[in-house]
Amino acid sequence: MSIHVNDSGTWKLADQIYVNNGSWVEPQEVYINEGGVWKIVYKTLVISASSQNLNLYTLAGSPSDSLRLRVSINPGVTLSSSTPGSPALTISGFATNSNILLINNGTIAGAGGAGGRGTNWNANTGTNGGGGGTALLTRNQLVVQNNGTIAGGGGGGGGGGWLTGTGGSGKSTFTIQAAGSGGGGGAGINAGGGGGIGSGSANTTPTAGQPGTSTAGGAGGTTSSPGGNGGARGSGGGNGTGNSARTGGAAGLYADGGSYITWSTTGTRLGGTAN
Repeated sequence: MSIHVNDSGTWKLADQIYVNNGSWVEPQEVYINEGGVWKIVYKTLVISASSQNLNLYTLAGSPSDSLRLRVSINPGVTLSSSTPGSPALTISGFATNSNILLINNGTIAGAGGAGGRGTNWNANTGTNGGGGGTALLTRNQLVVQNNGTIAGGGGGGGGGGWLTGTGGSGKSTFTIQAAGSGGGGGAGINAGGGGGIGSGSANTTPTAGQPGTSTAGGAGGTTSSPGGNGGARGSGGGNGTGNSARTGGAAGLYADGGSYITWSTTGTRLGGTAN
């Protein structure tokens, strides 16, 4: 249920409500009595501390009736994810016809994908880079005023393949068996780790990929048969090189549930959107 006000003969949805208690203040909650039962119709939430895998429906008290919800994320606050498979912020479960306004003044960021492992020499044992995680998932209609950053995680770099070559010169030549180096980890508040190396090398040494950082992907291992670099926030990871090289992970989504969102302010959005 939503609250409307009569503005010069026209009923309009109230974006904000204030009460006069000696001075005008915004209440945290507003209830109405319907048939002897008190029901919440308006609620404000201020997210003032960083957290992981936040579920807004749970934070709001799991309301059973539709309501008007106004949520503000303070500057300097970061909502992140512990793994690429879990969104940093989930908005789902609210009753149909709820009106939700999300004001983001901080950062909502998906986790980075792991770098792929390099393949063994003369084999096909490497792994692809992991996909970047989702920042915001919603299955409820909402309006987003994004004054900050909403970013999917970076994809991990693919593991390097294998190569065979010849080193030295003249009568002093030797065979090189190069196993794959690891892919770099993708960027994220919880960044992806670097991928490990393949085995079976001779006369060359592969190197592991580097982990990502909060904003940049880690470098793939550069010796032997190189791995792909990890992607920056909202970017895919690079492919490894060599025989049986593996592909980089997909970029994370800034929003899963884009069709549910009306953007009043777009701000900084990194990655893609789906659904």
